[in-house]
Amino acid sequence: MFRSIGLIVIAVVLATGCNTNPPSSTPKPGTLQGVVTGPSGPVAGASVTVTPTDNSYHAGTTDASGFYQITGIPSGAIVYTVSSPGFQTYTGSTTINPDATTVQNVGLSNG
Repeated sequence: MFRSIGLIVIAVVLATGCNTNPPSSTPKPGTLQGVVTGPSGPVAGASVTVTPTDNSYHAGTTDASGFYQITGIPSGAIVYTVSSPGFQTYTGSTTINPDATTVQNVGLSNG
């Protein structure tokens, strides 16, 4: 009887994928995305730069509909800047969460 209980316990442990590895200490990156618009609609070709607290550099450009997406940003507080010729530069801040997408839509003013 005790042998069959032991085999059942082993089978349950194997089936549930018992993980004895410690959790990773490296935070997983996240994503920043949004739409950049101006007074007349979407702003194509706007530059979006992101500076996390580790001072790494991440950048992207908006497409024809003003959409941008920047992946691989370390989680934590960031400062982001959006610029395009003919518009005032916009600077904002937000928090990037691990394995998540943060949405920041930006409205630029004529410069």
